[in-house]
Amino acid sequence: MSFIAALNENVLKQASGLRYSVADHAPNTPSGLFGRCGELVVWSGASEQTIFDDPSVNWAFRAVHDNLHLKYGFDFTVADEMELGRMQASMMPGKLGDLIYADIVGQAEFFLKNGHFPVDQKAFISKYIADLWGEPCKELL
Repeated sequence: MSFIAALNENVLKQASGLRYSVADHAPNTPSGLFGRCGELVVWSGASEQTIFDDPSVNWAFRAVHDNLHLKYGFDFTVADEMELGRMQASMMPGKLGDLIYADIVGQAEFFLKNGHFPVDQKAFISKYIADLWGEPCKELL
């Protein structure tokens, strides 16, 4: 199984018990995370150029991430995002955790430095991982 396929499989397994919907708005408060029927609401945007290669897997990842915000009481500050990112990365086996770390913590670091998130998340994470591992993840190229 390819590296990205293994990542996607892990994400979908983690999200399998969650009820969530996808919307054009980005919830940024705990109460905003819930839809009318009590399901999590995840943002649909910026899902085309991600490490998951499939917007639906990115949405599942966001549902898992937002569920962890609620479960552990993390706020939506950059500091809390980074702490939650470390926690979420530790829930993945081996180097898959590095990809999650790069996706959450790496992008938060980028935001702190640049005032916005990377437009091409996949390219950003590819470089971040190459710097971390000392070699590129060929599947991200």
